[in-house]
Amino acid sequence: MIADIKTAAESVGITAVITNSKERIETQLNRITGVEDLPLMLVSWDLETTITLNEHGDLNNPVTKVVVLLMDKASDASKDEAEATSENMAALYQSFIKALYSRLIPYQKQIGTDILSDIGFTLAPQHGLGKHSGILGRFTMQTAISNC
Repeated sequence: MIADIKTAAESVGITAVITNSKERIETQLNRITGVEDLPLMLVSWDLETTITLNEHGDLNNPVTKVVVLLMDKASDASKDEAEATSENMAALYQSFIKALYSRLIPYQKQIGTDILSDIGFTLAPQHGLGKHSGILGRFTMQTAISNC
């Protein structure tokens, strides 16, 4: 699951980092980001997964809720530039979602279910002390399972 997220992010030019739950997100964002790391996607470590059984007692694909913070640094501190950077990150997030979908399709066992769902984002033109611009994204993904 984490490898799929990182690989899909990398394929569209995003550096993905799994955050830890002990420090505030702003602290981690400011410590991690260097120009070479941008755009940067922080993935919440607190991934919530649900597992269900089908009518035959086999496991269905686990379903995991994911929250990400995809950020870049605006070229200047103006409101217009921050908003433009945020919108660019929204477009990049959509490219990431398409890449992730392609990676997850082979895992799909349950016909008629969405391998990715509840996809959305909130624009965040200025976030944290470093005034990074981007989006707060969310999605639900199905992951691989092997029934024994």
